[in-house]
Amino acid sequence: MIQGIRHQSYEPLLDLPQGQATRSRSASGFEGLFRSATGPVAQDGKPPAQTNGPAGPGQQPQRTPDRPVGLGDPDVQAWLNSYYAQEQKAGASSGATGDTTATTSYAPATGAALSALDEGMYGPDAIYEQALANQAGNSLAALTGENPVNFTAQLPGIPSLQAQQGFDHQLAYSNAQRLLAGEPIDTAAYWSDPGPLTIGGKTFTSQQLGYAGPGQSSGPEPIWISDANQVGANTFTVPGYSGTVTGIQPGRFYTLQQLEQAGLKTGQPEARFVPGSWSSTQTG
Repeated sequence: MIQGIRHQSYEPLLDLPQGQATRSRSASGFEGLFRSATGPVAQDGKPPAQTNGPAGPGQQPQRTPDRPVGLGDPDVQAWLNSYYAQEQKAGASSGATGDTTATTSYAPATGAALSALDEGMYGPDAIYEQALANQAGNSLAALTGENPVNFTAQLPGIPSLQAQQGFDHQLAYSNAQRLLAGEPIDTAAYWSDPGPLTIGGKTFTSQQLGYAGPGQSSGPEPIWISDANQVGANTFTVPGYSGTVTGIQPGRFYTLQQLEQAGLKTGQPEARFVPGSWSSTQTG
């Protein structure tokens, strides 16, 4: 089942701690996420990679010879339905309301540019990230009367095999570094099996590095606690949750279980982000 779980703000995919994605529903981030008329937008210093082209408005990515075996198809609407169902549960307890819903159009406006994600290496989750950004862009355009072509972009296509392998290696290396530091891994999906990786004299299997199958997330993302979460002597808030924790160090990722052991109240509505997973069925 495709799931997307989040009860936090939506930020552009820029300037992130060790690869973690945060998101913002504000208009300020859209220019950095979409390619402008003046040329491609670089993302996080990643070198551009050839892609096989994006899908059209509201369509699935194009099928290509480099499509990983067993990847299947992304069911964008199913992911959005799951995402907003969990958002509603979390919002009901906090009184928060959102400006987009599962039925808000995620289709790019006619004439919308390619996603800036198509300029570099990206993972299977990128299509869901762009769908959310398009919803926010369409909502903003409706509120302001602006042309949605300025705030939406085409859904990313499937990148070249070289770009897929580059993303998978980058994610595997980052997760190996986290494991060496005793931190939980990034659960984003891989395009295909990255294989074992040896770093710092220690070898990690692909499963330890978070591989759960082509296009499959290995679970909820861990929670990043920073200095900005400190509210007292050795006391920190937890993004998306009520209450505080103690006895932890900022500038690290934590699992929900670790934070509950540090004093976070249990039984709260889920507030972690679950990256999108592709179906195992291939259509067309």
